[in-house]
Amino acid sequence: MGQALEYVSKIAKNSCQDQQLFDFVSDFRNLATMLPAEVKDKVSVTSETLTIQAMQSMSFTLSILEKEPYKTLKIGTAGNEMFRLWIQLKQIAPYDTRIRVTLRANIPLIARPMLKKAKLQDFVDNLALALGQIPAYAFSAANMN
Repeated sequence: MGQALEYVSKIAKNSCQDQQLFDFVSDFRNLATMLPAEVKDKVSVTSETLTIQAMQSMSFTLSILEKEPYKTLKIGTAGNEMFRLWIQLKQIAPYDTRIRVTLRANIPLIARPMLKKAKLQDFVDNLALALGQIPAYAFSAANMN
């Protein structure tokens, strides 16, 4: 399979407590609300899993693999090591939480030319930015799940 590809986001900032942000991102039902409308009908979600219908006969499931409360959330594809995503949080001061996203992908060598390095780097950078833009009022909505 070759060496894993790894992409690390730029550090993003959210004006909330680390506990609030962690509780929000560690429930996939909340993250699903951030998906674009055209994708939502291809996704089924529970608090711990997110299944994406990639093509008509192919789907994959993301699961929460590990949680370190208020610090780290490890997400991966169920049953294999193909995809791992870490969301790391660090509260610098009250209402100042920093976010870093790391993606590690074990992509077969023959499939690598189809993936653009810039697109995967953009993905982790944009995910970190999106998490940084979650407003504080979203956390009260998270309590309704």
